[in-house]
Amino acid sequence: MPLKVLHTGDLHLGMTFNSRGYPEALRRRLVEARLKVLERLVETANGEGCQLFIVAGDLFHRTRVPRETVLQALRALSAFQGNCVAVLPGNHDYYEPYGGLWKELRESAGSFDHLLLLTETAPYALQDYGLEAVLYPAPCHSKHSAQNRLGWIRELAQRPPGRWHLGVAHGSVRGISPDFEGSYFPMEEEELIQAGLDHWFLGHTHVRYPDRDHARNCPFTYCGTPEPDGFDCRHRGQAWITTLDDSGAVECRGLTTGQFFFQELRVTVSSAGELEELKRQLAADGERSLVKLYLEGTLPEDEYRKRSDWFRELRESLAYLEEDDGELAMEITPATIESLFPRNSFPYLLLSRLSEKGEREALQLAYRLISEVRNS
Repeated sequence: MPLKVLHTGDLHLGMTFNSRGYPEALRRRLVEARLKVLERLVETANGEGCQLFIVAGDLFHRTRVPRETVLQALRALSAFQGNCVAVLPGNHDYYEPYGGLWKELRESAGSFDHLLLLTETAPYALQDYGLEAVLYPAPCHSKHSAQNRLGWIRELAQRPPGRWHLGVAHGSVRGISPDFEGSYFPMEEEELIQAGLDHWFLGHTHVRYPDRDHARNCPFTYCGTPEPDGFDCRHRGQAWITTLDDSGAVECRGLTTGQFFFQELRVTVSSAGELEELKRQLAADGERSLVKLYLEGTLPEDEYRKRSDWFRELRESLAYLEEDDGELAMEITPATIESLFPRNSFPYLLLSRLSEKGEREALQLAYRLISEVRNS
């Protein structure tokens, strides 16, 4: 019988979103979305008939979160109807052996008896959960480390019996995960392959790897974060359904999971029609969409002077908007030149000459420089 796994991680429950100045109502929605996506993941896993639910680190944003956040996470995970929920400490919610978050998780689990906390560097045989699988975890014990925690697997004298031998780790993989200082438990791709396991379930990088909807027989996968958390996260939330069959084949199917969508865009416009089309496209996601927009180009005078109305209408259709129109300019026409500068003045003659020659870019640049001098 195949083994079916929902692979997620990097939920960062307890993230507060206080640093950007979001409106309070939106901030609360962003906080709540991280719990809601966990609930949806469990529902998806149940609907898919998954036997194993893996959280590959950073279930929580830090090692100290409100007790209610811990209880909410446990309530969501305990709704999983499969055999086992396995949770790995990541570098944000790293394992502290003598107290803190992981002690509270154990003590608060109550009747949630299919929860397995992967806090030790030791094999976890899942026969007691009705699964012919063994998990080999690499839990984080600090926020930063220049050394990964895979060494114990190489040193293991004998592996427990099991049909599937599965690694679960949190950290960077050289050449795949950004880790310029080598401080996030760095791993080598070859190191993971040489461990000789059927598959590695990885967390830490907030973008899935491989970044495609289907992957087959990959030695490892990153799940990405299931709920986007900022403008550097360009996808719509990611997770994997991974199926391991009796022949040894590993099939991974990507899920789109998020509620919110962050977009950072630089757009060049030249007409009211292009502005309206841009507004229509951005408003398609409505209250789910947070946008950072840089507008550049030129607009006719009437539209340029109405741009604040356009931004207001766009803002009302989105969850959040940050705009920058510093590179957007008013189109300079002969009528504009006539209305702004005395005839035979240097600006009038220069701009008129550039307009007559059709030197549009030079015309706009000259007008900008003249305006800067006049306003200085």
